[in-house]
Formats: sequence, C-alpha cells, structure tokens
Amino acid sequence: MKLLNYLTVIYKYVAIAVLMFLMFFITYGVISRLWFTPLTGDIELVQLGMVVLIMFGFLYTESIDGHISIGLIVDRFPEKYQTFLNIISHLLKFVITLVVAIVFLNLVMDHFTGTRKLTDLMRIPYYPFEFMIFLGFLGWSLMSLTKAIVTIQSVFTKENREEDMKSV
Repeated sequence: MKLLNYLTVIYKYVAIAVLMFLMFFITYGVISRLWFTPLTGDIELVQLGMVVLIMFGFLYTESIDGHISIGLIVDRFPEKYQTFLNIISHLLKFVITLVVAIVFLNLVMDHFTGTRKLTDLMRIPYYPFEFMIFLGFLGWSLMSLTKAIVTIQSVFTKENREEDMKSV
C-alpha cells in the first residue's frame, strides 16, 4: 500500500510537470506563429504530451475516487448491497484495466522489437508512449485491486466488531 501511495505521488507530479510543459509549449507555439516562424511538429508533441498527462493522471484520479460514478440507483440500496457492489466494481475495474495494460505491453514489445511505428512529421517512435499507456493502466488496475481488498477487509473487521458488541 505504501509503494502504491508513493507511485501515486510520482505519477501525479509527472502529470503536473507535463501539464506545465504543455502550457508553456503551447503558449510559445501560438506566439511563434504570430511573430516568428511556427514550430515544426508542435501538434505532434502536444498530442504525445497529452498521452503522458492522461495516463499518469489515471492512478491519482482513482486514488481520490475522481472517476465518474453514477449512484442514482446504488445509493438507494442498503449499505451491505452498496459495499458488495463497490467490491464488484473495483474488481471489474481491476480486470478490465489489467487486460488493457497487458494489451499495451504486448504492443510495446511488438513495436520495440519489430515494426517501429513513428509519428508522421517528427518521426518520434510510439513505443515509449505506449509503454506509458501500459504504466497508466497498470497503476489504475493496482489501485482498483487495492481498493477492493481494503473494502473486503473493512467488511470483515466491521462484522467482527458487530459480533463483539453482541457478545457484551
């Protein structure tokens, strides 16, 4: 759990650094179009930067429960059912994001060892950014698994406390 929290902080600061870079880079790109010669490949660099920003934001967003959830129906269920549905939700997120991470890891291996995919203008290889996609989804899946485990543990500790109260 401590390692995952440490990774969350690292991912968050990488995303913040990329966001700051993009902010200044886009500003410079706009100004250079007006007064100087335009930057070559600015759109490609911004697109690749957005990949890093989004992927490294997944783990932090999951850690603060920032992803969209619809509680319109679930909130009307009793607390036990809500907890059960939360566990199922976390486990499903874990499985889906882990599958996506594995797919991108295979893609990275294919593009690293075999056919290299490159951006059109600047000829930047895709595989480092595909690896960042892998890292983003892997972090998200680990956080979902951790939340499922913590929720399951809280159910059992709550039941033990209720049994202790009944025996008194």
